[in-house]
Amino acid sequence: MIAGAVARNVRAEQIRTGGCSRLWTVEIPAAAGIPVAITFAVALIAESFARIPGQISVLQVTTSNAAYWVITITVAMVAVAGADGQTAENRYHAGEYVRLAMPRPWPVLTGRWLFYGVVGAAVAAATVAVVLIGLPVIAPTVYGPVSIGDDVGVRLLWSVPLLAFFAAGAGVGVGALVRSPLGAVGAILLWAFVVESAAGYLPSGATLQRFLPLLNAVYGTGQDSVLTPPWGPNAALVYACSVFTAIIAIAAVERTVRK
Repeated sequence: MIAGAVARNVRAEQIRTGGCSRLWTVEIPAAAGIPVAITFAVALIAESFARIPGQISVLQVTTSNAAYWVITITVAMVAVAGADGQTAENRYHAGEYVRLAMPRPWPVLTGRWLFYGVVGAAVAAATVAVVLIGLPVIAPTVYGPVSIGDDVGVRLLWSVPLLAFFAAGAGVGVGALVRSPLGAVGAILLWAFVVESAAGYLPSGATLQRFLPLLNAVYGTGQDSVLTPPWGPNAALVYACSVFTAIIAIAAVERTVRK
């Protein structure tokens, strides 16, 4: 019965986002297109410099430095999609109908998490594959060592989709807590691209940054990082996913208490 309630919410979100919704026309294209465009643009510029004879020395890039933009932007955009989907129930008082149809809030949140998590994981896996396969082709001089089949490449292929899945849950949680579409999306983007970087300017900021979820997420995928958490990559991955899960768990408790 519980599984059926969750499945109904997955199906409901699938129907709601069908057609030309923001999910398929804006959020998913941005999650895949922006990091690919940035990564390939940087690669082409580096390749052009590397081919100028005797003018400039450009170091070769390995797989452990190839997918940073996919990790940060794709994962953040999957969280944005989850937040936007969750806050959609506040338009036209649709949340009242949701509460009448599904009195317990957590199957609703779980169903949305599963929907956006699976979609986000698929997009993340495809984007990582495109980047790792495409970089050695378009920029062989600089990105020749990048490989989808080496240890880091294989780790990226499963760890980035895993992070995207849990980030979708965090996005749904933020949407449930904030309830404003612009507020929820703004909070996610502000944290991902401003707060985690700006934390380094605080007293003992470098120590604080080592415990922030996105830095742990990047490190956990096998990508090189200037700052490293106080544990290994596997523990960093578990830590980041645990923080993302805690956000949706807090949202479920808050909605239960508020109801």
